[in-house]
Amino acid sequence: MREAAPARGPAVPAVPVETWQAAPGPRMARSAVVSAFCMFFLLGAFTASIGASLPALRERFGSGHAVGDIVSLYNFGALAATAAIGLLGRRIRMRLVIGALLVFLAAGTAGMGLSAGWTSYVSFAAVAGVGYGGMTLTLNTAFARGFGERSFVMVNRLNGVFGVGAMLGPLAAGLAGRFDIRVLALAACLVSLTCVLVHRAGVALEDPAPARQPSGTRDGTSPAARQPSGAADAGPVEVRDGTSPAARQPSGAAQRLGWSFVLFLAVGLFYAGTETSVGTWQSTQLVNTGWSAAAATTAASGFWAGMALGRFVLPRLTHRVPPSTLLPLHLAAAVGMLTLAAVPHLALLAYPLAGLCLAPVLPTLVTWVSRLARVPQRATSVLTLCCMLGNAVVPAVVQTLVGSHGTTTIPLVLAASCAVTLCWTVGLWWAQRGRNASGTGPGTRTDSGGSPRAPLPSQDPRPAV
Repeated sequence: MREAAPARGPAVPAVPVETWQAAPGPRMARSAVVSAFCMFFLLGAFTASIGASLPALRERFGSGHAVGDIVSLYNFGALAATAAIGLLGRRIRMRLVIGALLVFLAAGTAGMGLSAGWTSYVSFAAVAGVGYGGMTLTLNTAFARGFGERSFVMVNRLNGVFGVGAMLGPLAAGLAGRFDIRVLALAACLVSLTCVLVHRAGVALEDPAPARQPSGTRDGTSPAARQPSGAADAGPVEVRDGTSPAARQPSGAAQRLGWSFVLFLAVGLFYAGTETSVGTWQSTQLVNTGWSAAAATTAASGFWAGMALGRFVLPRLTHRVPPSTLLPLHLAAAVGMLTLAAVPHLALLAYPLAGLCLAPVLPTLVTWVSRLARVPQRATSVLTLCCMLGNAVVPAVVQTLVGSHGTTTIPLVLAASCAVTLCWTVGLWWAQRGRNASGTGPGTRTDSGGSPRAPLPSQDPRPAV
């Protein structure tokens, strides 16, 4: 029997060779990476252009239609795709799923471009939404798994490309609105066909087979029984995913998460809905203040430019601020900017500043819940599902309120939606603060925001059995 590899530190025991060995995850081909970047640029541009094109849609299909329905139906399609993929999980081949999602996106955008009536137009928007939601989930997960230690950087680059597309989407909608807004959907269909190799990214979502089966040996004894006595006392044995049982136990912070996870979901739901609602309704308000439909659609790119700039710049400036402090500050500033947008001459400046304030909220929320959750992947998946639900539900509520009280109330309704998000965030801060005061166990240090820090070196980080 070969000797075990030496431990890298006092907290990582030597492990005998008769254990599960985690096979290296499959890497994506260069063609799949390029196609994924192109796809996310397209998704960002097309998704942002839908809300910005509402004034042009009113001109094309008539003012009698509730054009805001297209945003809700598009996001309901995304929600359905996210839920279906989450339920089916590993029972489906992800490369085939990504290929099917590409078909949904291409068919939906082609149908939108060729539709002569409003009903068929919004129906095909829901079909395109299936492709949008499924692609967002699968490609983010593939990039998180397919690049090893560089996965964090690659996921940020992928979403940065989405932000650049979201900034340019309203500009494209403004140009298309001068001719026929349906041209934009046809262009999206053609671009999606150039991303045909994106299905190769699914290889990163396939679970590699373990290099060694955890079966007994020929003499009928288990690997653990054949360890030397020193190795038996050294610590836990590695398991299939390359982590020890102690590492997979909930940390003190994870044990403190509890029911406050519901608050995380509420913040994600209302934040995502607020972001989508601002991108959807700001151009309508600008038209109400005297802008032409084409000019208002183009000006709507300012909000997405603020979002893109904020996600690239602000994390470098605020990475030392605890999330429970950062989120309320950003949301409070966004409430102020959206309220300021009610002043007609300040709206053009207020919306980009609101985007700048909102930019770090979702990445910070995901990071915070990942630190506290016992199973980070599952927690972030549920959070993503709630964000998709918020994208569909909150804009519909905003549309109802605007329809009842008039377009002049758009900034105040958006500010109220952001204020609700702020209230949930304060509740989350209070819940974590109370749990830290009463539930912080020995060996677990937390910062002022409740985020776990490294265990004290003199104490065992593993939970007591």
